[in-house]
Amino acid sequence: MEYGGVPIIVICSYLVGELYKLIVKNNKETYKYIPIITSIFGGILGCLIYFTNPSVIFNASNVYVALGIGIISGSSATGTNQIIKQIFKNNNEKK
Repeated sequence: MEYGGVPIIVICSYLVGELYKLIVKNNKETYKYIPIITSIFGGILGCLIYFTNPSVIFNASNVYVALGIGIISGSSATGTNQIIKQIFKNNNEKK
């Protein structure tokens, strides 16, 4: 179960990014802050997971390692968003 923390952080960060887009949907200029928000949320979630069950997050040896894993996992939520966008974009172009 030591790899379970990263997908949890990615999914939760992705959902926070989507929630942020729903909240500020009238101001699309603020979308540029989504990667920062997901990274910060991922770092916080990584620390939270470390303090509750450190074995879930790659057996992190200290809180700074958990913070780094959380930030990188939160950042990958932005990449996940782009993958989903590209998949649906390509499907719509084929029709």
